[in-house]
Amino acid sequence: MAVKVKYYNSKGEQQDNIAISGPIFESEFDENSLYYAIKGHLAHVRQNNASVKGRSEVKGSGRKPWRQKGTGRARHGTRKSPLWVGGGVTFGPIRKEYNFKVNKKVKRKALYTAVSKRVSDGKFVVIDKEEFARPSSKLVASILKAIGIQREDILLLYNGNDENFYKSCRNIPNLDVFEANRINAYEVLKKDWLIVTKDAIGTLTGAFG
Repeated sequence: MAVKVKYYNSKGEQQDNIAISGPIFESEFDENSLYYAIKGHLAHVRQNNASVKGRSEVKGSGRKPWRQKGTGRARHGTRKSPLWVGGGVTFGPIRKEYNFKVNKKVKRKALYTAVSKRVSDGKFVVIDKEEFARPSSKLVASILKAIGIQREDILLLYNGNDENFYKSCRNIPNLDVFEANRINAYEVLKKDWLIVTKDAIGTLTGAFG
């Protein structure tokens, strides 16, 4: 069973709705798959680079600086002590890995859920895209303005074979642009609207359908 979505030409003029079909556009909402897929994605991109050395890791001798008694100075066992400049750090941060595995079926089901949610909410739009002779952010902005969503948070998926189109999109505020075969559920749900170029529909269903 196909669903009908809004369709605009390359000038932003609304045309007759077009029918699209496939599980990526017509799936039921699966909260569990979304939870695990998004949690796995955020864990994967998390940068946990803070790390310090403890007293056993810092470079230096383990020799006792001076004898225990008779010098009038405080007792010390090593220059690696946290009390010394250049010594180890007590209870400092160490690098940890937060990644956990999410299987491909769960990721795909989450993507189906996310895209289908945008379709069912009426926030899925297909546009016709001409080849761009040169980058033009103004042209893309005019298309979004004609559609009436220029101030919304938008994710735009394209076929990945037009660098000028990509460059035209990347400088527009609140617009993220991705190749259709590299998308995930998190990126879809992060934005309020999902726009797909007409030539990328086949790429999207071919990669994930």
